[in-house]
Amino acid sequence: MDKFNKLIIISELDTVHNITLLAQSININVQQCSKAVALNSGMLKPGVLLAYPYANKDINKNGVSAELQDLLNKVPLFLFQAERTILEPSQAIIAGIRGVIYRDEQLDRVMTAINTMMTGQLYYARKVMSELIDTLVQQKLAQNQQTLVVPNTNLLTKQEKRIIQLVAEGSRNKEIADNLNISAHTVKAHLSSIFRKTKARNRVELLRCMQWPKTQESELIKLA
Repeated sequence: MDKFNKLIIISELDTVHNITLLAQSININVQQCSKAVALNSGMLKPGVLLAYPYANKDINKNGVSAELQDLLNKVPLFLFQAERTILEPSQAIIAGIRGVIYRDEQLDRVMTAINTMMTGQLYYARKVMSELIDTLVQQKLAQNQQTLVVPNTNLLTKQEKRIIQLVAEGSRNKEIADNLNISAHTVKAHLSSIFRKTKARNRVELLRCMQWPKTQESELIKLA
């Protein structure tokens, strides 16, 4: 994402908020105002990052409040003054929130967080991001497994099943030819037929899609 050129901090206080002072100290173009002013004055436009004070009602185990979701639909934002014991960072990431600054955060970390997010990056602990990515990867793998189409092995000849077994063992075309006492050209012809029947484009896809049931696996071993 592109860098932000302005930070708007939502605060209902009459005094300047500490986070506003910190942003000013690192030369961030920052403006503090109430939520009503931000919504009604046309401030929420491209290039703006919004800092929104966390409240338990805004995001919890039940999801994101309609009020916060409305803001997220208008402008990228991060939460500040969050409570560690209440807000789960993974919930914020999934909701599309660009970062979380906790109430007990040290000042230097707050400045780092602001700088990081103004450059267009997310601001979350590395462990949090790692765990979330791992979860997403596992979900994707599970989804791929569920949607995997297993070819109809009844279309394969005994010779083709022998060749698939040898491919699974890592044999090259010449080794397959020597094992089956056929020419390398014949092996290529069989592989072309196998790819056509299984709709695999190469050996990797072939082995991935051939999730043999136990009975067929035993049959292949006998045929090899």
